[in-house]
Amino acid sequence: MKPALRLAVILVVLALTVAVSCGSQWPSNPNGRAAAASAVVASRGCDQPRGDSVPGAGTTQDNTLAGQSGCYSLTVPHSYRSRRTMPLILLFYGFASDPSQFSALTGLPVRASGDGYMVAVPHAQGDEWQFSGDGTDAAFVSAMVTHLESTYCINTRRVFATGFSAGAAFTIFYACGHQGSIAAIATVAVEFQLGCTRPLSIMAFHGTKDPLVPYQNGAVGLSLPGVKVRGTQRNMSDWARLDGCRSHPRMKRIGSQVDRQWWTGCSGGTSVVLYSVLGGGHSWPGADPKKSIGLTTQQINATNQILGFFDRSPS
Repeated sequence: MKPALRLAVILVVLALTVAVSCGSQWPSNPNGRAAAASAVVASRGCDQPRGDSVPGAGTTQDNTLAGQSGCYSLTVPHSYRSRRTMPLILLFYGFASDPSQFSALTGLPVRASGDGYMVAVPHAQGDEWQFSGDGTDAAFVSAMVTHLESTYCINTRRVFATGFSAGAAFTIFYACGHQGSIAAIATVAVEFQLGCTRPLSIMAFHGTKDPLVPYQNGAVGLSLPGVKVRGTQRNMSDWARLDGCRSHPRMKRIGSQVDRQWWTGCSGGTSVVLYSVLGGGHSWPGADPKKSIGLTTQQINATNQILGFFDRSPS
């Protein structure tokens, strides 16, 4: 495995969850608007009746799917009805966390379900996510998505992925390995490009003082001592080139701690957006500072920004 692929392997994240399998408690989800979609391709589950046989809110999922054993947390909107498609978000946690902790830290499953999204948070097969094309993590995630699409009414054109740290690296790895199946991605603390060959929308967040995965090009972080990283700005330029965007981004300061950069003229309606947290550490922006590594910020909420980004993403 190349050193760059392991940058997020030993990153630590503290968190908490919402809708769980692997043993957690199901929260009360508010009713909210359904996410907008410009195109709908209904999954096979849309032909299934919405009855007691279809797992709903509060159900834990610990299954063997297509020969792959594993578990995942699942949040289903209370407003769910069969034959009305839902978008799906895959959420990947960082090293040393789990679906329950990470869901609670980010608040994303509860917040997203209020907007009509289904959210699945897989549990890694081992202690860390496997960055391998034939790894059991990628195979289980694919089997899980197939199972959900055959059980629930999902818009297969609106399947998204997001994650933090090692989970952000796995988000990119999985999306690049399943191009055409993931509509857009969002990452926090890791944004290097892992082999995508087709345009893909990405929103990224990174603290400029991240001690584990450095923001600066050529810097060395605690995650992989002795290895110089490719910096955040260069990584995002890689995405902009992939998406056919103009080379120079626009920029806007948000409050005193956040710079927002976005690249224009991207092909196929794709988007490339970066939020740089000035002085920020290895953390999920908007999360509880006590559960973060290094300085975080309340001037921007990554969960809210990611959901808005997915809402606006073309199918």
